Amino acid sequence: MSQSPPSEGDPEWSGERVERWLRQAEGVERQLAPVSDLLFAAAGLRPGERVLDVGCGRGPTTRHASRAVGAAGAVTGLDISTDMLDAARQATTPADGTIRWIAADVETWDPDDARFDVVLSRFGVMFFSDPPTAFRRLAGATAPDGRLAIAIWARRDASELFEVPLAAAMAALRTDGIDVEEPPAGGGPFSLGDRDVVTALMTGAGWSDVAWQPHALSMTFGGGMSPAAAAGAALDIGPVRLVTAGIDDDEVRSRVRDAVATALADHVDASDQVVLGGEIIIVTARRQPPD
Repeated sequence: MSQSPPSEGDPEWSGERVERWLRQAEGVERQLAPVSDLLFAAAGLRPGERVLDVGCGRGPTTRHASRAVGAAGAVTGLDISTDMLDAARQATTPADGTIRWIAADVETWDPDDARFDVVLSRFGVMFFSDPPTAFRRLAGATAPDGRLAIAIWARRDASELFEVPLAAAMAALRTDGIDVEEPPAGGGPFSLGDRDVVTALMTGAGWSDVAWQPHALSMTFGGGMSPAAAAGAALDIGPVRLVTAGIDDDEVRSRVRDAVATALADHVDASDQVVLGGEIIIVTARRQPPD
C-alpha cells in the first residue's frame, strides 16, 4: 500500500503535538546546546538591549537572552502556540529575569510600536506560510540599525541527524510492503536551506548586510541516548514520525523502531550514546535604515 506523509506544518502546535515535544524538550535542549552557543555568539547581546525571540517554544533561548541583557534590558518571547507558552511560563524562574510572553502569528502580529534592538530565533522561522510578509513585519518591529540573528537547518539531506534514522525507517516500511512518500529534503523545517533564496527574501523584506555562515556540528541525539532510546524518540518527533504517523500496526512500528536502532548503533560514542552530524546555518542581518 502507499501512504503520503502529513504536512510538516500540521496539525497546529497544540494538544498532543506539544505534549510529544515537551516529553523530549530537556534532551533536545542538550542536543542543541552547540547551536545556541553559535547563535548567541552571532547575536552579541549586550546589557540593556531589547530582544524579540521568535518561535520561542518553551523559552530556553528567551531565558538565555533575558539573562544576557540583564535587568536593564527587555525580552519578549513570541510563539504561535499558547500551549508552548504555558510551558515556557512554568519553566521560568526569578533568575531568568522579567520576560513578556506573546501568543501571535508573526505574519499578522501588531507589535504595538515596539522597537527591538535584536530579533533572535533558533529554528523558529522556517514554518512561516508567507515568509516575505513575516520577515517584513519583523523588520518593521526592529529599531533602525537593529540586528537579526537566526539559526536554521540546512537541507535535511545535509544532516546525518535526520537522514540516518529516516533511511532506516523507509527501508523497513518498504520491506513490509508499505510504500511511503519521502518528505521533501527542502520542506518544513528545512525550507530555508538555500542561501540565494534566503538572501533575496531578507533583502526584499527590509534587511541588509545579510550574512550566511554554515556550521557542521556533532550532536548527541536527544541529549544523550542509547540507540534503542533514540529510535523511540525518532518515532515521536522529526521526519521518522512523519512517515510513520498514519501507521497503527504495533508490529510494523516495532520493526521500524528496531531498524532505526540498528542503524543508529553504527553512530555511538564511547558511552554508547548516539552522536550524529547536523548542518545548521547562522544568518545575521541588519535592519535597513528607513528611506
